[in-house]
Amino acid sequence: MPRRPAALAAALRLTAALPLAALPLAAALWLAGCGNASWDGVDEAVVRRVAEDAGRHDTGPLFAGLEGDLLLFAFLWAGLLAGFALGYFSRVLFVERADQPAARPGGDGLRAE
Repeated sequence: MPRRPAALAAALRLTAALPLAALPLAAALWLAGCGNASWDGVDEAVVRRVAEDAGRHDTGPLFAGLEGDLLLFAFLWAGLLAGFALGYFSRVLFVERADQPAARPGGDGLRAE
């Protein structure tokens, strides 16, 4: 296969790179054009409208005292505790059986007596 001249190879690389470079620029221009457009979440755009159509009203947040990073910290600890509990009690499902006691720490029959 013959080698391409260096100028042709550079032109091909530039041609391939231009659309990739134009995508972020186009996205930035599009976002700048949106200006003050509201980016409502699903709870505001859909759920609230459907609830109002059904005659329900907003009852407020479930965890009223927790806001911002404190709420994230509470969910972190809840996840850690739930993960520990699931990991600890999964041994009952996957390791131990009801008709057999748990194995001894050293294993059975591994030591010559």
